[in-house]
Amino acid sequence: MKSVRRVLAAVVAGLLLLAGCSNPGAGVAATVNGVDIAASRIENAVRAIGATPGQLAEPHAIVLTLAIRGEVAREIASEQGIQLTGAPRTTMLAGNANLARYADVPDAGDFVTDVVDSNLVTDRLGEDGFLAKLAAAQIQVNPRYGSWSVQAGAVNQAGGQLSQPWATPTAPAR
Repeated sequence: MKSVRRVLAAVVAGLLLLAGCSNPGAGVAATVNGVDIAASRIENAVRAIGATPGQLAEPHAIVLTLAIRGEVAREIASEQGIQLTGAPRTTMLAGNANLARYADVPDAGDFVTDVVDSNLVTDRLGEDGFLAKLAAAQIQVNPRYGSWSVQAGAVNQAGGQLSQPWATPTAPAR
């Protein structure tokens, strides 16, 4: 009877340990500071962009990277009062014909917003400042899409988080 209890206790402990893993669920492509980015959002954008001339290389990694960067940019903009709509957005789109053409493509709207938002915040903070904020964010990527590279600030398709441990963000050196 004691051995059954021990086995049961070991199984329960193992399940609790596995439940503690914080991989995003099947319908989630990534989680940024507790905010889920839906896999359908990434899939829809990839399909929409793939249907236009000049298809992106590695579209899932690029679209997810920009979705993550866009989410972080919106958090920074909210904290620092950076305007992401109106004239700044219009100016950004007017200056980038390649991006502007996606603005009218169904299901590519979130992609365009992510690119514009991350660029506007990067323009304000500088590349190093934005990358420091990005490195401090809690980012987890569904292994289906790859893993998050803190150093590159991008999704790495070379291996999912099942084969590479998630990086634990640390505060940037001052």
